[in-house]
Amino acid sequence: MSYKLPLFLSLFLYVSVAQAEIKIATVDVGRILNESSEAAAKKKELDAISQEAKKKADDKRKSLQALEAKLKAKQVTEDSKEAEGFRNEARDYARFVKDTEDDLKKRFLKLNKDITDKALARIQDYAKSNKIDLVLDKSEKYRGPVLFGLPSVDITDQILHQMN
Repeated sequence: MSYKLPLFLSLFLYVSVAQAEIKIATVDVGRILNESSEAAAKKKELDAISQEAKKKADDKRKSLQALEAKLKAKQVTEDSKEAEGFRNEARDYARFVKDTEDDLKKRFLKLNKDITDKALARIQDYAKSNKIDLVLDKSEKYRGPVLFGLPSVDITDQILHQMN
């Protein structure tokens, strides 16, 4: 009689596990972040801001180079007011370049976070509405959590469609 209970229990557990079908999907988050229409628009906006900042920095650099050439031609001494003014302008230029780079980096990180948050929310909503139990990111080939996945379980195109 003692053999029947463990056999019945193991049979019950096997049936319970077999009935619990787990639905798994994969998604390429990197592709979503690069190919969504919102990401493309934000990238274009950021590129325009970057180009404008580059133009301002180039203009300031050229002005600084012209001043340097003028001071060299005049053979200005290192301790003169003109040389001091040049050093101050060079310091201001370096600060401008660093501040501009920092600002662009902050904007990029904020933009990337906003788009990532939206993409992850869409993925979660899609998974819930389609009763998917587990979604794995397959962005990193050969190093990520997904080493292989059938195209039939990939929901990337569906998410991109929803975001565009």
